[in-house]
Amino acid sequence: MTLDHASRETWNCVAGRLSPGSTLLDALSCLLTQGLDTVAVGDDGPGLRYLGAHTVLRALQAGLPAETPVSELALAESAAAAGSEAPGAAALINGLPLRMWLKGRDGRYLIVNRSFAESCGQAMPQAVVGKTDLELFSRSVADAERAEDAQVMQEGQPLSRVDRIDGDGTVWFETYKAPVRSPDGLVVGTVGVAYDVSERVREQRSAQRSRKKLADVLATIGEGIWDYNLVTGRVSHNRHWCTMLGLDDRWLNHAMADLQALIHPEDRERVDAAVAACLEGGGTYVAEYRLSHADGHWLWVRDRGDVVDYDQDGRPRRMVGSIADISAMRSTTQALLESQIRYQQVFDSVREVIFQTDARGRWQLLNPAWAEITGHPVDESIGRSFLDFLHPDDQDARREALKPLVERAQDHCSATLRVKCRDGSFRWLDLYARAIVDADNTLIGTSGTLNDVTARVAAEDYLRLTASVFRHAHESIIITDPDARILEVNDSFCALTGYSRDEVIGQHSRLLRSGLHDAAYYDAMWADLLRDGVWQGETWSRKKNGEFYAQLGNISAVRNEAGQTTHYVGLFTDITDMKENQRQLEHLAYHDVLTQLPNRSLLADRMRMSLAQAERNGTLAAVAYLDLDGFKPVNDSLGHHVGDRLLVEIARRLQASTRAGDTVARMGGDEFALIYNGLEHADECEQVFARLLASISAPITVDGRELSVTASIGVTLCPLDGSDPEVLLAHADQAMYLAKRAGRNRFHLFDPERDRRLRAHRDAQIRVESALSGGELELHYQPKVDALTNTLSGVEALIRWKHPELGLRLPGEFLPTVSESRCEIDLGKWVLATAVAQLDTWRAAGLATRMSVNISARHLAHPDFVPHLRSVLEAHPELDPGLLQLEVLESTTMTDLSGIARIMAACNDLGVSFAIDDFGTGFGSMSSLRRLPVRSIKIDRSIIHNMLNDEDDLATVQSMIGLAAAFRREVIAEGVETPRHRQALVKLGCHLVQGHGIARPMPAARMQRWMRAYATRH
Repeated sequence: MTLDHASRETWNCVAGRLSPGSTLLDALSCLLTQGLDTVAVGDDGPGLRYLGAHTVLRALQAGLPAETPVSELALAESAAAAGSEAPGAAALINGLPLRMWLKGRDGRYLIVNRSFAESCGQAMPQAVVGKTDLELFSRSVADAERAEDAQVMQEGQPLSRVDRIDGDGTVWFETYKAPVRSPDGLVVGTVGVAYDVSERVREQRSAQRSRKKLADVLATIGEGIWDYNLVTGRVSHNRHWCTMLGLDDRWLNHAMADLQALIHPEDRERVDAAVAACLEGGGTYVAEYRLSHADGHWLWVRDRGDVVDYDQDGRPRRMVGSIADISAMRSTTQALLESQIRYQQVFDSVREVIFQTDARGRWQLLNPAWAEITGHPVDESIGRSFLDFLHPDDQDARREALKPLVERAQDHCSATLRVKCRDGSFRWLDLYARAIVDADNTLIGTSGTLNDVTARVAAEDYLRLTASVFRHAHESIIITDPDARILEVNDSFCALTGYSRDEVIGQHSRLLRSGLHDAAYYDAMWADLLRDGVWQGETWSRKKNGEFYAQLGNISAVRNEAGQTTHYVGLFTDITDMKENQRQLEHLAYHDVLTQLPNRSLLADRMRMSLAQAERNGTLAAVAYLDLDGFKPVNDSLGHHVGDRLLVEIARRLQASTRAGDTVARMGGDEFALIYNGLEHADECEQVFARLLASISAPITVDGRELSVTASIGVTLCPLDGSDPEVLLAHADQAMYLAKRAGRNRFHLFDPERDRRLRAHRDAQIRVESALSGGELELHYQPKVDALTNTLSGVEALIRWKHPELGLRLPGEFLPTVSESRCEIDLGKWVLATAVAQLDTWRAAGLATRMSVNISARHLAHPDFVPHLRSVLEAHPELDPGLLQLEVLESTTMTDLSGIARIMAACNDLGVSFAIDDFGTGFGSMSSLRRLPVRSIKIDRSIIHNMLNDEDDLATVQSMIGLAAAFRREVIAEGVETPRHRQALVKLGCHLVQGHGIARPMPAARMQRWMRAYATRH
């Protein structure tokens, strides 16, 4: 028997498909290179099978050679079945009990497993990926590896070799390489594996020493014996072999080709491979395959063979083996296997628990139903006692149930017990157990079933509970047939109606009708029952003695599986007392106890009605909120009883001032609300509320004392002010407080437009606060220069808002929004800290210059201003505080000149100077210069802008420059936009200038570049 390597099928993994002759290594390469979980094997049709990554991994872990054909593996009939346990790529390559690698055509390693990496002296596969053999091994080894790779890729065929490695002990490794193909069939690299085959080599050599003995033993047994002369190519058999196959004596000696012709076509390649392996590596081969019998049927045989003779060069010359007929054994084995499969399928799929215990009640056998019902895994339950899982209250019941089996009084028993599930819940199980006895009738165990009857027990409990509830229910229960004839009533029904059970059974339910409902009422009831199968409502019925009683009822139809109504069940509660209490409570719930006016709850309903009426009729409704002026002194000085009588009288007057359909409500204390309907225009409010105020202010006599109070009233109109009752009341309340603030004894009409403006202003404040916290604000800087020397004298920090939708916004567009708000102080602190930090940054870059920062009046006067300024400067100890100048508006200094002077002096002590901004626009310029410790004044841009065309402005500029010189103050002109302005100012004696004619404000980075460039130019 020889193996022709050239005749092997070529591996084809195009589009994820292998031929049946492809090897394990081919399959591994296909799965890894194409990223598949499964691969198809064979051609489309009934013979198509699927191989999963999990199967490949198990085969290699089991020690199967890499050249093993995939057709010998357990292939699945569907891709889903093959891929159900597919491991990930990492698990596939690192789980292999061998060294594995994948190279590209350039010889670089693309995939390696951990075993291969460790053989290269690396801890992790990542250290090897991307390298070549020259980077990992000596040149001789690398050249040999590359030559083999080139041969594999050129020929498109795998090759293998066995290497002996001598070290601490001799180790044999078998290396197997195969080509890797792309989906279009081109060879794109190589894949290889290396096995430790030391044990196999040792076994083969041991087997060689015993082959002669083995051949002699085989010759004596009743099996077909063959003797294959590899030199002549002929095979000899004993007569038993011929008899087994029905052949005559001519087959006692024949050519090997004749024997190969008897092998089943599907088995030949596998037999050839087994024989070839035996010839190449030594050792015994065993193969099971089919041989053709003389009468035409196929005979299954087990063929064992071994090389028993070698020539002087160690080449095999003779093989001896035996063939045994295993057809009957395979049939029996197949039948047993099918029987076992059928039993296992039943055992695994049955819904009842099948169990077996030993004599002490410990589980020996459990099917999966145990885990499905209780949640306890079967493997964790085996060996434990049934008692371990029972409810404590049922353990004695279980012992009593099994007692007849233990005492051998009977062979089986049953009981219903509770078993504790894994999640802590309990389920009811029906136990059926049968005794297992030995030859002496001694109990050695039990077997039986456990059936989950939790639902049945619950249903039985429910039926018992239902019967108890029916008998003892406090509600009246009545059951009728489909024609409303009474079939059953409970005790509460009899107690309520005065009828005994015998008096009503068989009677029609109309027996209880009171006559207070018309026929249409009952027609609607039956229509609901027939349509929906249920009716709920209140009815008045008549007792046996003729008394009427109210009941709250629920009638439900009971239908069979066909959907036909078989019964009606009515559940009724006597609500006669509740109806009376409800009437009284409704009045209390919606009316003020003292004045009997509608309260806040009823007012809301009335408001909704009034709003709907106004919208429907196109009229106006006035919602008023009224608070008494002077009521508290009366109540405090004369007592609550006097105050209460005063409120009652006011309530009467308010009601007298309204028309039918209007509403007066007491909101609590001395506050009332009114709704006037049907107004044609807003001017009517003047007359309505003037009369109301006059009515309230008229003197009231209580206990001989004449009392006088007035009212402040807030009014809003709907639907002009919307249609939400809560909003309308809130607006009226706001208007009432404005009336009180305006002097009381008057009414104030709510202005929706003013309220809208206030809300819009607050929303704008919130948006600026959000911009501050969200980092949308930044500082730009505008230079100041000395026009005489053309040198930079300083910069001014100016705030800007980088709005995400509106773009860059100037201070005038958003700073007024936060004026006088808490955000104004936070914003000022941020500007000051940001400016000082930038000033220190420029200092460190060699660009030390003065910087002026604008400070609002409110920020400057804040108690925390000086401490905060000190902390900001202390955060930059390398910075000279003299470089910082604070600018304040001239109008700011006029509010509290002495207080401002003290704050400025404290800042001067820190080294910080001041400048008065917009100088000349206020009314106290002389006073400011004389009393305030300022260093500079800035002439307002509006005056500078017109000085060339307006003699008055020119004179003003000239006087300011003279005034600054007189007080020895530095003067700066802002708003310089043309060279003419600059020249005129220099002539007038002002050489410090700032404006667009010098440079526009710019971000910090750009300002820094500008300063460097300006210094270079000048």
